[in-house]
Amino acid sequence: DDKVDNVLFMVVDQLNRGKRFIEEESEGIQLAILNLRAGEKAMSLATFLASASYLKAGIDVLRDGHWKTNYDLSLQLYSSYAEAQYCNGHFHEVGRIAGIVIKQATMFDNKLRVYATLIKSLAGRNMQQDSIKLGISVLTELGV
Repeated sequence: DDKVDNVLFMVVDQLNRGKRFIEEESEGIQLAILNLRAGEKAMSLATFLASASYLKAGIDVLRDGHWKTNYDLSLQLYSSYAEAQYCNGHFHEVGRIAGIVIKQATMFDNKLRVYATLIKSLAGRNMQQDSIKLGISVLTELGV
């Protein structure tokens, strides 16, 4: 498994260096998927800076309209990126990304992961009142 991980990181790093040569949208989608996989693996290894870097690279390779054409991939990349940035203490970036997901997600359930990250991020910024208000709002939406 370690060998596969090492190869995954090396391959994705090389592909990211050559991403400017990607012409076909399908190639960009494949690279975004590989970045998601590498980002999630890096997150599981607690290498949060690397994780954020892979996930951001995956987001950056997506083309305009990706929320309509590649909804699930976009949701996973953005939600995971918000979590990685929370772990890195980049709370402002968490808020920015969460805002995008909240706006673009088509179902409330798809927003829950990023809401949870945003609530933790607000608390991490000593904004407990905002964190509590948002938590109550989410619970109300869930019918709790």
